[in-house]
Amino acid sequence: MNKGVPFKWDQACSNAFESIKSYLMKPLVLAAPIPGKPLILYITAPKRSVGALLAQENSEGKENSLYYLSRMMTPNELNYSPIEKLCLALVFSIQKLKHYVQAHVVRLVSKANPIKFVMSKPVLMGQESKFGAVWIKELPMLYYSIRDRLAMWYLQFQQFEIVYIPQKAIKGQALADFLVDHPMPDDWELTDELPNEDAMAIEVQPPWKMYFDGAAHRGGAGAGVIFVTSQGEILPYFFTLTQLCSNNIAEYQALILGLKIVVEMKRLQLQVFGDSQLVVNQLLGSYEVKKPELRPYHDYAKKLMGWLGDVTIQHVPRKENKKADALAALASSLTLPDQAQVTVCQK
Repeated sequence: MNKGVPFKWDQACSNAFESIKSYLMKPLVLAAPIPGKPLILYITAPKRSVGALLAQENSEGKENSLYYLSRMMTPNELNYSPIEKLCLALVFSIQKLKHYVQAHVVRLVSKANPIKFVMSKPVLMGQESKFGAVWIKELPMLYYSIRDRLAMWYLQFQQFEIVYIPQKAIKGQALADFLVDHPMPDDWELTDELPNEDAMAIEVQPPWKMYFDGAAHRGGAGAGVIFVTSQGEILPYFFTLTQLCSNNIAEYQALILGLKIVVEMKRLQLQVFGDSQLVVNQLLGSYEVKKPELRPYHDYAKKLMGWLGDVTIQHVPRKENKKADALAALASSLTLPDQAQVTVCQK
């Protein structure tokens, strides 16, 4: 290409031209995801780096690579145990690929299950309420304790539908290529023990308590819910019901509203207390649900309790439920007059 230099087509030029043609004729290295099909996420964490590969099976059953990720660990992260490094690799992946994992079921492939490790640590029980996402982002990573870090990871994992699959159960070509680029040292051993774990003060926090009550009269209906946290803090809620109903339905609605708050908080342990013998005993199975108008509320409350898992419900005298009763009475007295229009934006 220099001026005044004659051009000569030799064998090297021919070879270069053929290599360009061969490259252009090959399919794309990375493919776009297929909506509705699950994704496959491979993660690995050698000594000084974390890596991830996002893949998906096409209509022919072959894996297509969607995205590659890798980065070096910081000096603080180099001190993590091997299982913590796998957790770090998963967190790094879902942060970078959030737009993918939110829209698909993700099959996680690794040497161990980082989600099970984080969720099985007793130090996390009762700690979720302290670690709001905004509060965590304001703290530099340098000052995270092990408890803070695990709680943050736990909250991030809960946002997505991730299913763990052992690495030995997968034999895809994408995995083979991925592991070639991220070789594991021969002396790499997997352990789920935290460093200096003996020095940590591990405390299993008691479950939260929830008191509920409903009130209904000719003028209106309301619901009151009181939460008592593991640290004894009081969280009051009251709701004005937009439709007139019986007192039993108001009781059920108070319970359902409280359980829905618990579901949004992702609490895993809860003790529920109410002064309605009918509602409590119907949920315990001691009483039958004979009135058909109560059946939808009963079934929905059972569904929420089943979703939460570790929930107990107990009847208490009215004198032990005064705060929730007062909130329900207040809410029922604030019912808008009949001519007022209420638009329910979301149920």
